[in-house]
Amino acid sequence: MILAPQRCITTYEDMRFFAPLLVIALGGCARTATTVTIAPIALPFVADTNAVATIAPGVTHRYIWSKAGPWAINVLDVDLSKCYSAVAAKGASGAAGRKKTSDLLSELRTSNQVIGGVNADFFSLTGFQGIPSGALIFRGHVVVGSYMQPLLTIDSSGMPRLGMLGMTGSIIHRGETRPVVGWNRTVGNGLSVYDSRWGNGLDTSSGIVEVVVEGGSPGRVARVDTTVAGASIPNGGSVIVAGQTAPERIKQWLRSFSIGDTVRVALALTPFHPMEAVGGRPMLVRDGAILPDVETEGAVSFRARNPRTAVGLANNAKRMILVVVDGRRSDYSDGMTLRETADLMLALGSRDAINLDGGGSSALVFTDPATKQLGVANRPSDAGGERAVGDALAIVKGCRR
Repeated sequence: MILAPQRCITTYEDMRFFAPLLVIALGGCARTATTVTIAPIALPFVADTNAVATIAPGVTHRYIWSKAGPWAINVLDVDLSKCYSAVAAKGASGAAGRKKTSDLLSELRTSNQVIGGVNADFFSLTGFQGIPSGALIFRGHVVVGSYMQPLLTIDSSGMPRLGMLGMTGSIIHRGETRPVVGWNRTVGNGLSVYDSRWGNGLDTSSGIVEVVVEGGSPGRVARVDTTVAGASIPNGGSVIVAGQTAPERIKQWLRSFSIGDTVRVALALTPFHPMEAVGGRPMLVRDGAILPDVETEGAVSFRARNPRTAVGLANNAKRMILVVVDGRRSDYSDGMTLRETADLMLALGSRDAINLDGGGSSALVFTDPATKQLGVANRPSDAGGERAVGDALAIVKGCRR
């Protein structure tokens, strides 16, 4: 290991002047002296720069640059056992809406000590913009339901997991029970239920049937709607939706509801109900092995080199590794394929890892220990800088376990 000269490192351009596997000693700078000692990592490429700095007790930021790619990589390595928690961040009261990752984390600072974070799930760019593709669970509330997409979940004890969530649900009306297949998510061939956590109303759509229910369960039918305007969701109530491709018998069942009827709705997540969840795709690593989805997920262009955001778990989920690889800057960083990203996550120590939204969305943000200001560590690829995204994953100070 090499001891860096006694100078403050204030930008990530400065880091590129130092030799690989730096130990940065900040004595002699205005800030409190800090020495970082991190075990070397066996990267799958030669690192021309590998600079490490502590930004909080148990949290390190690593900047890696390699001309082999070229690749510019920012890593936030968090020891969750030092009383840190991972939480979802959404800058709106419902599922829709977009804000920059730095703004989402800044808003969290009103009630949390924010250490840092990254952009999270893929999101819609049409209709109601900013709706996450996968599930979004915020402080135990289902904002967008899960559907056949891997997730990072945080349970009530603060334990993170990577995997899938399912759901069960039912609607009972006049003694007849029908299954629910979507919670705050339309599944075209079945019944979905939207509650007020989704937002104030539904998007326009044709060929669907909507039943507006006031109150919880049991609730009271307030309206049966077959227009394309999209029903409003009553506060504390819900809207039952038969999707466009739902069998006619299901649509006809909803049309049989009358104003004033009693309806019972039951919804549950399986195998457990997390406190926080954000989605991504695909899973990159499971139990220390790269998964075959990295070779088959999405179009060839998606699997090819792009800016990447990923999150990994290590040390029995006591350590969380947040990673952003810059891309689309051929003189600085070319981005990584899904396979290259999986190799990187393994090298950084991840036993399990997932790919999050990338491209212009990729952003890694953390609080500077000297100025206490949030800043973007990487170079987002969009011409205008940091992109507004659907949701983010934040690390905050606070123990759950």
